Amino acid sequence: MIRKNIPDAKIRILQAAIQVFAEKSFAGSRVDEIAQVANVPKSVIYYHFKSKDEILEVLIQKFVRDYLELIAIAENDTHQTKARELAERIQTRYSRFEESNADLIRIIMIESLKKSNKKPVIFKIVEALIDKENTFSGLENWNDYDRQERLVAEFFTNIIPNYAYICFRDAWTNYFGIKQEGLSKLFVKVFMATHGAYHKYHE
Repeated sequence: MIRKNIPDAKIRILQAAIQVFAEKSFAGSRVDEIAQVANVPKSVIYYHFKSKDEILEVLIQKFVRDYLELIAIAENDTHQTKARELAERIQTRYSRFEESNADLIRIIMIESLKKSNKKPVIFKIVEALIDKENTFSGLENWNDYDRQERLVAEFFTNIIPNYAYICFRDAWTNYFGIKQEGLSKLFVKVFMATHGAYHKYHE
């Protein structure tokens, strides 16, 4: 729910947009609905944003910035350290970030899955992750670095399963009758056997 006591109308608009987009999809939502949830006149939305598309773009840009801050990897990070610390990272800081951005992740997944979308926003996220690695000093710590391989590994064994877990977790627990804690442990176990194994293989 949107906190009506937030004085910054722009922040309320962005929060409302996430709620509306997640419930009705980006295409199925209207600016009027965002204004109603944000408790602001429609004119205020157009004062801050040119269009609904710009609202989504601002949300995505902030998500990518926050994500890059989260994964800011020290220059001495290696496949070994990632393999060793991955389970702890996925259960703590990564989990907290994904939990707080669950609705936005759902929006990203829905928009990226559209057949007509030739440049899925989720591709920008994995690309930003790999480009972050490229800032390392000569990539000394990443043996046999292959950009295409890293893109495939991070996208299909890291980002997609993590985002799918966030989107389907609640429905999964209800449908299969498993407690969230148990599902979380199983997910981490399988994640370590896939994405974790990739880093371990490159040790």
